[in-house]
Amino acid sequence: MKLLLINPNTNAATTRMMLELARSMAPADWEWEALTAERGAMLIDNPEALNVAAAEVVAMEARIRALQPDAVIVAAFGDPGMQTLRESLDIPVFGIGECAMREADALGLPFSVLTITPRLRESTLAQLRRYGCEAHFNTLVITADDATETARSHETLVARVAASITRAIHEDGSKVLVIGGGPVAAAAKSLDQSTDITVIQPLLAAINKARSTLSPSADLSS
Repeated sequence: MKLLLINPNTNAATTRMMLELARSMAPADWEWEALTAERGAMLIDNPEALNVAAAEVVAMEARIRALQPDAVIVAAFGDPGMQTLRESLDIPVFGIGECAMREADALGLPFSVLTITPRLRESTLAQLRRYGCEAHFNTLVITADDATETARSHETLVARVAASITRAIHEDGSKVLVIGGGPVAAAAKSLDQSTDITVIQPLLAAINKARSTLSPSADLSS
C-alpha cells in the first residue's frame, strides 16, 4: 500500500516531521511518499495563505498521478485543495482537518478544536459546518499570539497548546480535544501522553480513516 502525504506549506522540515510521524503511526508495510508545496507560506496562518496552498495542492495533480499512490493525505488542518483533488482523482483523498473533526463528532462528547492560527478562526468554523460536525462541538480555542511566534520552537508550541488545553477542559468542559494543524502534530503527540482527556491527532485520524477505507477489516487498535 502506498500513501502520499502532501504538505501544503513550503516548510520541508515540517514535511519530514509529519512523514516520520506518519510512518510511526501507520502499518509497517505501508510505503510513503511526500510532496511539499513549492509556492506559498512556511506556515498557513491566514485566509490568503490558505487559498494559495489550495491552488498549490491542486497543481500537484500530475505529480500525484505519476507517483501512483493508493491514497492521498492532505496534511494541513484547513484541508486546502482536498475537495478538488477528491473530485479529479480516482483514489481516496483524506484531509487531516476533516478526519479529525468527524472522529471527534462521532464520539458523541463535547469537543473543542485547538489551533494556533487566530486569523483562520472563521475558516475553521466554516469547516465544522461544512463537514456537519457541529452537533457535539463545544468551543474553538485559539492561542493568543501570532502563529509564527507560537510555533517558533517545539517547546513554545507545546507550552501554549497545553495552556489552551487547560482552558478547554476547565473553563469549557470539553471531553475531547482536536489539535488543529499538521505542524502541531508533534505537540499533539507529546500532549497525548500527559492528559487523560481524549486528544485527537489530525494526522493519526487521517491515517485511521485511510486504513479503514483501504483495509476495511483491519484492527485500528493495533
